[in-house]
Amino acid sequence: MKKSTLQKYIVPVMFIIIGAAGGIVISRITDEITGLSFPVAIAVGLLLFGIALYIHIIIHEGDHCLFGLLSGYRFVSFRVGSLMWLRTPEGIKRKKYSLAGTGGQCLMEPPGDINADFPVVLYNMGGVIVNLIAAALFWLLSLLCRNNPYLHVFCSLMTVCGIGLALTNGIPLKGLVNNDGSNTLELIGNPAAKRAFWISMKVNAKISDGISIADLPEEWFEMPEKKDYNSSLISYIPYARNDRLLTLGRFDEAAELRKHILAEVTGLPGIYRALLQSEDIFYELTHENRKEIIDSIYTAEFAKTVKQMRSLPPILRMECLKAKLHDHDDAKFKKNMAEYEKLLKEYPYATEGENDRRLLNDALKQTEA
Repeated sequence: MKKSTLQKYIVPVMFIIIGAAGGIVISRITDEITGLSFPVAIAVGLLLFGIALYIHIIIHEGDHCLFGLLSGYRFVSFRVGSLMWLRTPEGIKRKKYSLAGTGGQCLMEPPGDINADFPVVLYNMGGVIVNLIAAALFWLLSLLCRNNPYLHVFCSLMTVCGIGLALTNGIPLKGLVNNDGSNTLELIGNPAAKRAFWISMKVNAKISDGISIADLPEEWFEMPEKKDYNSSLISYIPYARNDRLLTLGRFDEAAELRKHILAEVTGLPGIYRALLQSEDIFYELTHENRKEIIDSIYTAEFAKTVKQMRSLPPILRMECLKAKLHDHDDAKFKKNMAEYEKLLKEYPYATEGENDRRLLNDALKQTEA
């Protein structure tokens, strides 16, 4: 996944600045609290930093939810770390799920129909706005509690974490998963991006309700115009079309589509690109199983991305079959299968998990025939 020169440097610089600010604040503990050894003071400081960051993630995702509800959206899921609450046909259920590139996520069902002009800015930027407001409030509190070193340091860390989270989410950045600022920038004044955003959120809501992607309207998955191929949000449509074709068993058609997407759709976020490449490997394994083709996709860079994305069934499905048919490593195959079964047992989207399991089971039967 290639990054722009600006993005290549801005992200590390931001994290260095935020980390340095946090380190300076944490060092105040050793200056202000007597009787604590240096290692203990650092441990206390890091604990407070972790608590402050976790609180700000809750604030961030909570205000996505709040502003979404105020904008007419319906609740679908709320996640902090790996702890998730998901709307299901049986009501709100607590689940376990994590996604690389995110500390949390609040997904909602948008109002109106597919061509509706619905509000998008407050839902997408609500978390950033309130992180900044909270940071300002805690900075004021830090001035009022200078006599209590623990509260002073904690409020200062809440200020640093709030500003840090607002910057890393508010400044438009693209990566494995694009951030709030990037999505908002694409949505403003772009009806095609807004339509694609509506479809992506609606598909997620339907899958959460137990409906298969194969049973959703065909018009949702019609290929966008080529002029929109550089849009990250619009790139969801061809990505989801591939997923739908796989669920319908139209594997050759899906393979041709992936070839086109990976060559032409320049706006693909890293997560979509890696999932499509994973499906290419899976398809090759179930067809000609050419070592040189699989190795050309499964590069060292791709392997690093796969390691980050093992919480997604398609990635582990590919890893299972690769261990069996490409690596010829029975121990690795069994280990991956055990991880895959555990993942599907905990996976919040049951229908999606069942579709994925069917693809792997059919592939394994094919190899034994």
